[in-house]
Amino acid sequence: MMGFLGSMHCIGMCGGLVGALTMSRPTLWWGGLASYQAGRVITYMILGLIAGLVGAGLHSLNWFEDIQRAIIVLTGVMMIAFGLNLGGWLPDPFSKVASSLIAFLGLGRLIQSAAGSDKSVNWAVVGLVNGLLPCGLVYAALAFGLASGGVIESGLIMLAFGLGTIPAMTFVPILIRKITPDGRGIIVKVAAVLVIVLGVMMMLRGSDWMRQMMHGGMNHGEMKGVQTMEQRSAHNKLIDHSSKQHSQY
Repeated sequence: MMGFLGSMHCIGMCGGLVGALTMSRPTLWWGGLASYQAGRVITYMILGLIAGLVGAGLHSLNWFEDIQRAIIVLTGVMMIAFGLNLGGWLPDPFSKVASSLIAFLGLGRLIQSAAGSDKSVNWAVVGLVNGLLPCGLVYAALAFGLASGGVIESGLIMLAFGLGTIPAMTFVPILIRKITPDGRGIIVKVAAVLVIVLGVMMMLRGSDWMRQMMHGGMNHGEMKGVQTMEQRSAHNKLIDHSSKQHSQY
């Protein structure tokens, strides 16, 4: 859902790249477009595996659960910020960095080369490089993968994220031709609100408030107090039982 709802942003940021890649041909080459998508998802998976390695290292720490909750809350905050940006209510902090990185990676030259080529590998290379572009939504997904604490889990999270972005990225050329700017604006605004809601849900999942609700409203101190009372009760019962046995003797 994170990838699918947030991929409306991809229409604005990456849509121009996909459009340049596909619009130069008289007909849409689905094989090349599929190779591009595969390359992009592979990059996300590799980044997810790296995040998983870091998470696996943190998992051995005694306070990993606190880190995990903090990361999940941070993921929610990033998603809310991304949703605000998607809706046009907050500027994109990565736009200038993305433009500089596109020039540094020579992505424009790669697109020009791939657009006139019938080799799927050229389109896949464009996708691999495209996956490296800075994006708040990608970073939020990576943070979620990091919080999983496992390499395979994080890789699968980024695979699911990448697959979620494919529908919008695949049909960008069609959307550009068919949907009016006003219609696209409405779709993007709806997606932005849903991303914000998803971010709030993510924050609640990692917050202490949600944990308290799951434990019937008890905080950590109250739970510890209940455990202490139970321990004292059990200890008193043991003393009473020993006293009765001693009296019998």
